[in-house]
Amino acid sequence: MPASLTDSHAASDAALAARVACGDRKALEPLYRRHRGTVYRFALLWSGQAALAADVTQDVFLHLLTEAGDFDAERGALLPWLLGIARNFVRRRAGVKDDGDATSDDAEAPGAPLDAALIAREDLEALRRAVAVLPPRYRDVLVLVDLAERSYAEAAAICGCELNTVRSRLSRARALLARWLDIDRDARAAEAALTRKAAS
Repeated sequence: MPASLTDSHAASDAALAARVACGDRKALEPLYRRHRGTVYRFALLWSGQAALAADVTQDVFLHLLTEAGDFDAERGALLPWLLGIARNFVRRRAGVKDDGDATSDDAEAPGAPLDAALIAREDLEALRRAVAVLPPRYRDVLVLVDLAERSYAEAAAICGCELNTVRSRLSRARALLARWLDIDRDARAAEAALTRKAAS
């Protein structure tokens, strides 16, 4: 998206959010149309549950409707603010406690970026299962950066941590995800071999 269009959307979002804060409920509709898909995808990727993602999306926009005055355009764009709210709601509904400012992240582990080739090569269900078993602090950054395509700075703001913490957690998340997918692939191969052996 060109910078001018992004700036235009941010200004429009800020103006619409200000109108919502002043009680103009009709100003919520264009914000909902513009951002519901991204908020829903984030919640779905984080939780792996369509019903939970739909509920979280609804809760985020209800929160915007009632708490739009909390949004400060000086601090950043509306979408990262909405994703931060979605993160809090999806974690709460999933029963995940806030990890606070945990600084005990493992040292950076090697890991390649999660890209289209990995997704195309791996079974989508295995990928969803792998993301779902990641510890929440790693799942947060993986979903935000690799799957929701947010910048490291946006992910840091949404998660309430330092930029280097996002980098460290993302690297660890990628390594854990790759390891889990390897284990899952090996288990499926062993199961297929047993099935073939039993059939013969």
